[in-house]
Amino acid sequence: MECDYNTKGRTVMTEGGLGTMQEMCMAFVAYYPKIDLSYCISTVSLFDSWPYLGIDLSKIQKIDNTVGDRLSHFNLSGPTEVAGKTLLEYMNEVIGQTTGWIGIGFSPNGAMTASDIIVGWVTNGIPTVTDRHGDSSNTYPPLDPKQNIEVLGGAESNGWTMYKFSRQIAACESGYDREITSNTEKLIWAYGDNDPPGDDLAPGDYHGNKRGVQSMFFLQSSRAQNGLPVGPDYNTFEVLATEFTIPSEYTYYNCKLYKLPDFGGKQHIVKWEPIIQTGNELYVHHIIIYRCGDMLANETELEHDARCYSSNMAHFATCSVIILEWAVGAEEMVYPEEAGLSVGGPGDPVYIQMETHYDNPNVISGVRDSSGIRFTYTSTLRKYEIGIIEIGNLVNSLQHFIPPGAESFKSIGHCSDACIANRMVDSGVNNVTVFSVVLHTHLAGRKLRLRHMRNGVELPYLGNDENYDFNYQEARHFNPGIIVKSTDSLQIECDYTTKGRTVMTEGGYGTTEEMCVAFVSYYPKFDLSFCLSTVTQYVSWPYLGIDLKQIKKKNNTAGDHLSHYILTGPEDVAGNTLLEYMSELDWNQQNITNFESFYNSARHVELCVPANQTKSIVQAFVPVNITSPYIPPVKECVVATTSQTTTSHGHVIKSPSFICIYLVGFLCKCYNW
Repeated sequence: MECDYNTKGRTVMTEGGLGTMQEMCMAFVAYYPKIDLSYCISTVSLFDSWPYLGIDLSKIQKIDNTVGDRLSHFNLSGPTEVAGKTLLEYMNEVIGQTTGWIGIGFSPNGAMTASDIIVGWVTNGIPTVTDRHGDSSNTYPPLDPKQNIEVLGGAESNGWTMYKFSRQIAACESGYDREITSNTEKLIWAYGDNDPPGDDLAPGDYHGNKRGVQSMFFLQSSRAQNGLPVGPDYNTFEVLATEFTIPSEYTYYNCKLYKLPDFGGKQHIVKWEPIIQTGNELYVHHIIIYRCGDMLANETELEHDARCYSSNMAHFATCSVIILEWAVGAEEMVYPEEAGLSVGGPGDPVYIQMETHYDNPNVISGVRDSSGIRFTYTSTLRKYEIGIIEIGNLVNSLQHFIPPGAESFKSIGHCSDACIANRMVDSGVNNVTVFSVVLHTHLAGRKLRLRHMRNGVELPYLGNDENYDFNYQEARHFNPGIIVKSTDSLQIECDYTTKGRTVMTEGGYGTTEEMCVAFVSYYPKFDLSFCLSTVTQYVSWPYLGIDLKQIKKKNNTAGDHLSHYILTGPEDVAGNTLLEYMSELDWNQQNITNFESFYNSARHVELCVPANQTKSIVQAFVPVNITSPYIPPVKECVVATTSQTTTSHGHVIKSPSFICIYLVGFLCKCYNW
């Protein structure tokens, strides 16, 4: 019997056991005629496997008052560096294939400069781990004045090296350490073939091309659901492109309609995963699956490729309810055990649309793609139905735009308590549980924040990223989930940088255009698909000196872009397009700040759009300042030698340990204690 497991996304050892988060590997064989055999089972004894992992069997003791045998029920009494750890904690180790030094760093931008760097090696069985920093250039990283790390162990065997250490989440040494946060972090890595010849790394110990960078989340509010429960039967189906030729355009959105399989009755989708064609990882940027209207007059429209947001396929207009959103860098989604996405039953989707955003910056022709999504479903129904809401700024080139040359420019999208209350009450729901959030902008986006207000008081952020990476858009998971009540309101804030750009950046679906949205997954489902706001051009254009009576649209232009409209006056700007006029304004920092303040405080229009679009609500409102903003707690740094603490301003929380075990190449396992 051979079982192949996938524990990507898990941060602790998966034990064998009967629980759904534990694992089994067995088959039940029915046969005849009967023989006297009930079980035929094998195992590798702990007396063989534990010593392989460096565990001294004479230095293990069972924890008092623990029932059953679990790795977490046994403590190590030695060696000194691991004494007091449970076997479960001890076994979270990663190794790398080198006998030299290995190092990684927490970087703000993917370079060594200003990075918090750790370098370690093992010599004659003794691990050395050093706390370092990137200097003013991408060269040799000097030692920090203080070594704010604790070495937990290390080993070298058969060409592999491993070391393990812990550090505090807080930045304990100003100017050298970086606080570990829930932001997207750039993990830089490098290694050498040999240990340092002396007591420490020397400038000559250069990694050459043995280096890399990887974006990742080190901390989340909590971890995502791991694996599917044991017991139910599961089946899969796929929604894939079919040898689609990616156009030789910088950015392209392809849309395709599909009819769902006949499920033979109501089922629940409990997991989905991206199927990205090998070699096309750089082209497929994101995929969104929408539910469409259930009546399609002509099924010849099915599985035909068409440019999204065009009139090529009329049925696309009915595809307004988001089922899922995947973006580059993200992995599979396993839904909470109490909730699923309903298919096959009365009122469930019949047709869906797959929207695929292809990014082709080098305008290469002839690339074919068959990427898509694999769904896992079960007839074992769960308690709740899952829904997704898109919250943010209305995607509109004429209404959402960002000045050129901005170091920082914030756009804010609103989802009011009036919209949320209206849709929840209409659906008979008082509150919902949010279990994941995806934050989304394009190339100019630098920071995003999904804010959560209740009765005038801001609660902890539903999502916050001070270091957004367009190429790493993984979902943020909450377990347990976060409650959103019918009286709550939500607000997304996007901070852009347009330095180096000389023209206005328009809102739009293209990679060089901009969006500001969040995809919020929750249960139980209520009837709300989109909650978006905007400042209309009738408010923003006059602020920029544009006379609305002196504008005309160019002939034969499809869609609405600023370049499609020409000014007929005043005389000094007549003939210029709106894009040219707006881009040539004096966008110094003060004018950028003034426009940002005006835009975000001006009268907004909110679109509250359910699946039943006849119940949509469009309302104008003036944003109200948050009177009691959320202030994230300041993590305190515990000074081990004196048991005193050092803190910055504000309230404090104890900084827990952050354990890292490094893998040569680009992987790192880190744990928040």
